[in-house]
Amino acid sequence: MSTANRNVRLGVVYRGSIIHEEVLDRRIDVTIGLRAGSTIQIPAKDYPDFPDAIELLAIEANQYYLLVPSDPTARVSVRGTTEKSAAMTVRGKRAIAIENAAGGSLSVGDVTIMFQFVRADTTPTITKESNVLRVGLVYDERLISDRVFDDQKQVTIGNQKNLSVVLPDEDYQGPAIKFVNNRDGSFTLKSPATMRMRIATDGGPLELKELLAKAKARQDGNDVVVHLPLGTRGRIVMGQHTVLFQVIKQSITVPTFPPKSLGQRLVGPFLNEPTWTISFLGAFLLVGAIVGQALLFQSSTGKYLDKAKAEDEVARGPIQIDIVEKEEPPKEEEPDKAPVDAPPIQAPADKKPEKAKVADKAPDKGSDADKKPASTGQTVDPETQKRNDREVVKNNTVAGALMGSNGAATKLFADDGGDGEGTVTAKFGGAAGDGDTGGPGNGGGLHIEGGGKGGGTIEKVKGKGGGFGERKQDVAKVDEPKKVEAVAKVSLGGLDGSDDGDGSKGDIAKKVASRAAAVKACYESALRDNPDVSGKVKVSFTVGTAGTVTDVTVSGADGGFKDCIEGKFKAIRGLPILPAPKQFSQSFVFTKS
Repeated sequence: MSTANRNVRLGVVYRGSIIHEEVLDRRIDVTIGLRAGSTIQIPAKDYPDFPDAIELLAIEANQYYLLVPSDPTARVSVRGTTEKSAAMTVRGKRAIAIENAAGGSLSVGDVTIMFQFVRADTTPTITKESNVLRVGLVYDERLISDRVFDDQKQVTIGNQKNLSVVLPDEDYQGPAIKFVNNRDGSFTLKSPATMRMRIATDGGPLELKELLAKAKARQDGNDVVVHLPLGTRGRIVMGQHTVLFQVIKQSITVPTFPPKSLGQRLVGPFLNEPTWTISFLGAFLLVGAIVGQALLFQSSTGKYLDKAKAEDEVARGPIQIDIVEKEEPPKEEEPDKAPVDAPPIQAPADKKPEKAKVADKAPDKGSDADKKPASTGQTVDPETQKRNDREVVKNNTVAGALMGSNGAATKLFADDGGDGEGTVTAKFGGAAGDGDTGGPGNGGGLHIEGGGKGGGTIEKVKGKGGGFGERKQDVAKVDEPKKVEAVAKVSLGGLDGSDDGDGSKGDIAKKVASRAAAVKACYESALRDNPDVSGKVKVSFTVGTAGTVTDVTVSGADGGFKDCIEGKFKAIRGLPILPAPKQFSQSFVFTKS
């Protein structure tokens, strides 16, 4: 296995228990302890007695070296190498080359750290360095917090809950201090001038007065401002807590990857993650199914709906129909059937009628041509059509029977071509009579006067007879006797039963009296069946403990009358709640007038 293609697997055992296990996927220096900035930081609140920092591995010329502690009781073990491990000096400390080893361990006091090299992919790395602020919090001479703030604009410490480091209210009630990141590798401390502080910028630690005297700090109202370059360390007392701070350089080795195109960056998350890949394919298939379904619908049902819509629009729109009339030759009348006095029908003088086209050969009797004449495809002249209509009226209607030399229908339909007035009189025989009584009259008839050219209006009706008279008949009115119905009356007696001094009897009597109308309805129904029903009826009933009637007995009535009264009493609700059932009786007197 190539030595460059390996990761380090670490296990931390403290007082016989494994408290941490991790695989480092990059080649970096390895430090384990409570101190902030350690490669593996152990939580101080869980293991307060753990060492502050144990330096385990160091990278020099891309090679791993195991750092040997100065503690003489420390034990070092290296496994999986045939070469003799020779001690050397790396960064001023004793170290053992372990690049070709498989693993090993380091024991210091109660801590045992085991390491093992495991196979890993070869990935190019890059080391990034930046200046960060390290802040530790000491309480009762014990480090309770150690953090590195690497990318914050400012770090605040006080007793308010929205600050970076929050101190308990019972331990500190004063103002807060603030560290501002200048983004140039340095920080600025702003603190009240009343706080005790010691800061070392480029030498030994100095008190606040000495910092002001050497111009390493300046007064800003009630506050003091101190510039903190790289390597500055110091401490500030805040109540029962002591804040330790330090500006250090932090090195982080991260893998580097070749630059990707825009398409690779967009598609990469979907292809690299199985969940994204499955979701993307599922969404793609779903969209494809919807599009396919829409196309299938359009190719089948959509075309049918479009066709139906077009047909519906045509049906709702205006309809234009060209009507071609055919000319049917008039039927010739037989000499014996034609009226004697009927004058021939003449066409107007100013316009000659068109000659109807007649087939050369008449169709045989009983043939299809006799049943339905074939269309000639010619447009009929209005005058010819009018003449044909007259023939139809003459041959097929009652008016034809009135046509004659002096008939009313003949003159009604005649066209004399003049503008004068015409008179058509229909005469009906009959003796003289009174038109009002509807009797036969003498000379009664219909007289019609009209203008020329075949037109006319009905101006008056002359006649003495009763052809159109209305027959009148006096009918003697007979007064029918009015039917008088009997009026039912109901009288209530007093309610019989014990009261026991609780007032329940009065409430029950009121409730029974309110049902008198319903009992009267029973009596009215009985009168319709038997008009002789009357007399006294006694109703005995029991009021239960639930405010209802539990038992009803009716004496003095029978049949449906009795059943109706029982039903009305059993339907009574809202009676007083009694401690025990009680019996009562109510009498009714039924009379009619």
